[in-house]
Amino acid sequence: EKLLMKPHNIQVLTLLHLLGCGKVSVDTSLESHLMQIRTGEGKSVILGAAAAILGLLGFKVRCVCYSEYLSCRDYSLFKDVFHYLGLDKLVIYSKITTLSEDTTAIKGN
Repeated sequence: EKLLMKPHNIQVLTLLHLLGCGKVSVDTSLESHLMQIRTGEGKSVILGAAAAILGLLGFKVRCVCYSEYLSCRDYSLFKDVFHYLGLDKLVIYSKITTLSEDTTAIKGN
């Protein structure tokens, strides 16, 4: 099967910005970002690529969505890539409510 996808320019630029490329500071920590990506600009590809990059850097990645359908759909687009890269246990997709429940269960009431 074909694992390679060709990203659009806006997707590459978004990933570079999210990862701090071009930042003048010598601080190496990642900053939080809120970005608006319009319909048709490839949020699924940006999210999957960012998850793969962060997973390869050793981060546990949790991708959340309000919709179970969209979360499953997006994960299925990249599950072969995650598996090929050995990221099966580092990258998780879920609904945002599942993240809240998991966080509460870990921290308690």
